[in-house]
Amino acid sequence: MPVHKTLVVPGLFPALPDSAVPAVPALEKAWSQGDQEVFERPLTLAQWPLQERTTWESARRAQEAGISQAAPHWLCADPIHLHVEGDGLILHDEYTFGLSAEESRGLREDLNAHFAVDGLWFHEVTPTRWLLGLPSLPEIETTPLLQRVGRNIDGHLPRGAQRALWQARFNEIQMVLHDHPLNQARQAQGQRVISGVWLWDEACTRPVHEVVETLRVPSAYGDTEGWVTALEDFLGTHWQYWQAQLRQGTLETLTLVALEGRFSGQVVLSRSQRWRFWRKVLPLMQTPGVRPLRES
Repeated sequence: MPVHKTLVVPGLFPALPDSAVPAVPALEKAWSQGDQEVFERPLTLAQWPLQERTTWESARRAQEAGISQAAPHWLCADPIHLHVEGDGLILHDEYTFGLSAEESRGLREDLNAHFAVDGLWFHEVTPTRWLLGLPSLPEIETTPLLQRVGRNIDGHLPRGAQRALWQARFNEIQMVLHDHPLNQARQAQGQRVISGVWLWDEACTRPVHEVVETLRVPSAYGDTEGWVTALEDFLGTHWQYWQAQLRQGTLETLTLVALEGRFSGQVVLSRSQRWRFWRKVLPLMQTPGVRPLRES
């Protein structure tokens, strides 16, 4: 599987006079031979879009399914089987049963007919992964599905200010599904019935790229000595390591992102680009898109 690395270096093009920035052959060659992109506007580390580190699992699912605009708010709503054990109910998910697209559609149609009056709508991401579209943000806390599978659900239904409302809806879902013809057919075939829907959400982390911040403050201060020292350290550690991975074929591509200072943009490097001998190698601060010092 191809590996792609992104290295983010705010202050790589420092807020220093051109004459204060020494020759940096390794970076200059890379920036000249790679596929360059100048961002439309100067960006700080906080403004860089890929630095949005967390989102909600429900929102991520909706985006992946291409239905983000179908509802203002979302909850994950996965079909489950509840196994009676003693006085409790044990939660089982798709790992222990299958569900066809036809069955998923039939179950959701009846649920949607029942909850239409509340403005709730069940959407399919996959037959065993659903979303519930909501008109308003629910005031509840939930337990992620994988934290409870194979365990008693007692104490793990929706909690919070709207606890009563959402626990009642959990029970309503069970009633709608209890005698559903599709569940009757499943039971007759010896399959586990879909006896409920687990409502949940959680914050999830997007891929976090490596950020080198050691050049950031010297650049902002205009500290030539400090910036050069930080640059030398960067070249001897992070840059040397990832360039070696690229040469060895461990990496498919290496993306170097520069933010703040006098330039906001990126260059994408691959092994084949080292043969681009015809491209003129420019001094670092003459890279297209570098802003005049007074504008940085």
